[in-house]
Amino acid sequence: MQANLIKKCDGIPECDNKFLPVEVMATDMQRLDQWAERVVNYTSKYNTELSVSYSPENVVGKYEKYPSYGDFPETYFLRTYGSWWKESEAYQQVYRPQEVDPLGAEDYITLGFETAVVPRDVCIYETYNPGAVVRIWGRYALQEWKLLWDGPPQTCPESARKFHPPIRPLNCLINEVRLEFNQSHLKYHTSIDAIVLGGFCPKKVIQYNVLKNDLLKWKISGVDEREQTADDDSTSPDYFSCLPIEVMVHIFQNLDLTSLSRCAQVNKTWNAASMDPTLYQNLSLKRYWHAVDANMLSNFKKRCRSLKKLDLSWCGTHTTNEKAFFNAVLGFIEECCKQLTHLSLCHCEIVNNAILCKIPCCKELTELRLRNVKVDSHAFHCLSKLTKLITLDLSTTKISDEPLNAILKANPLLKHINLDFCEHVELLDQVVETATIFNKNLITWSSFKATTLTHTGGMLFARFTKLRELDLGWCFLLTHPGDSMMIIADGCRDLKRLILSQWRGANDQMLLFVISCCKKLTQLDLLGINGITGDFCEEALRTLPDLKLLEISFCDRIQDEQVLKWRQEFPHVTIQRSCKTVVSNYFN
Repeated sequence: MQANLIKKCDGIPECDNKFLPVEVMATDMQRLDQWAERVVNYTSKYNTELSVSYSPENVVGKYEKYPSYGDFPETYFLRTYGSWWKESEAYQQVYRPQEVDPLGAEDYITLGFETAVVPRDVCIYETYNPGAVVRIWGRYALQEWKLLWDGPPQTCPESARKFHPPIRPLNCLINEVRLEFNQSHLKYHTSIDAIVLGGFCPKKVIQYNVLKNDLLKWKISGVDEREQTADDDSTSPDYFSCLPIEVMVHIFQNLDLTSLSRCAQVNKTWNAASMDPTLYQNLSLKRYWHAVDANMLSNFKKRCRSLKKLDLSWCGTHTTNEKAFFNAVLGFIEECCKQLTHLSLCHCEIVNNAILCKIPCCKELTELRLRNVKVDSHAFHCLSKLTKLITLDLSTTKISDEPLNAILKANPLLKHINLDFCEHVELLDQVVETATIFNKNLITWSSFKATTLTHTGGMLFARFTKLRELDLGWCFLLTHPGDSMMIIADGCRDLKRLILSQWRGANDQMLLFVISCCKKLTQLDLLGINGITGDFCEEALRTLPDLKLLEISFCDRIQDEQVLKWRQEFPHVTIQRSCKTVVSNYFN
């Protein structure tokens, strides 16, 4: 455990005593810098449960690869990058456009540290495509999250980076740090090797209790305070209130939830207009994850009388009264979601078996997203009561074969299904067969790293004649796909997005047949397929008129010189090639 503690981290300067009042106590406190001790939670991963390559746990402890730059399995990789994922027809569209995150945060990871400190430094070791960190949060145990730093995503040189932003000074203890990422501007995956939290550690009990209970107030006077001025002259005319209520409501439709809340406090007329149910037909609270609690949901309950879309993704990770929030979510779904058509609970930690069993009361649901919810396998049976689903995201859940088959049978209108990392599905062949019978209108299928597919199940995808997107990356780690991809290509000629990462036995002959059938391909991922040569790549680049992305990282029979040549000849196609290791001997 002590291995996680270091007296002074490389490159982190000593504190300059400008942050009062803690610095007044600093002479009697210990300066401490420490590596992350554990992973609390995360939204993105590249590894399976049985693998440590690229896993979030690789962030724990001292860096392994820094200052080297490159694609290292010993670091933590985020799965998505760029805008390619957003071009998918199954990608979740924003439920409430007014609530788009200005910094575009897409993923996060939360890390725990052995010793709580008053934070003064956070240092992030980035070893591949740095520049995706947009926010850093901190908190003590299960207390309130506090923003330490935020900033737009950065375009950085292709070299390892020690990111050490100036954080906001807090007068309280922190033993958890959360990083938020926006990797949409990156050309390829980003990776993190380690994180250091530095600050003051109290030596005395009285110091510890004062800081633990936030008695010094964590917001420093003069730091990040926005002065709000109000017109106290009650005789000033309010011309806006003279407008018809319908006009006021129409104007308010352009406001985000924070602005609506402020409008509600102006006067009775503004309050009445801001409470109109039509303003709350679509409710997205993901951006406010750090503030959502039972009281907030209770307040919205009064306004959401015609709710159509609800996004509670990321919510439930901060609440100090988990039972109250749990009951509030149950009550909100029961009372406000009868006409709901879209529901997203991705990475919502409050979701359990009881909340999942409430979802079928939303009988009009057409879109349901439950990515990474912590629910027992048997609880998913209740979702078979839904019958109108068009989009279903169950990635990184514990769903198993029986409830999954029941859900597919009950929803003949299903067009989009995501089963990425569903490692508890033991017979994926049978699931595919069920879908071919009951879900003939499927447009997108994704089962990335669902490794129980066989050649027999693979051939069945040819029956989905309307399929436009197919992700079977890493699905054949345990078996051989045979000629299944040729059969799929012959039956699914409208394919636009095809991911075949690490397909065993795939070769030029097989894939030449694929591109001869699927002329509409825009994205083709062949990562790790050693059976293909430059001849196939040239043919694909020449004969696929709409091709935008060709992923050929770790294809050993393709030379870097060939890739450079193709990039010049076909500038309209992004040809991905993972970076080889670059070792640097400097520390910055």
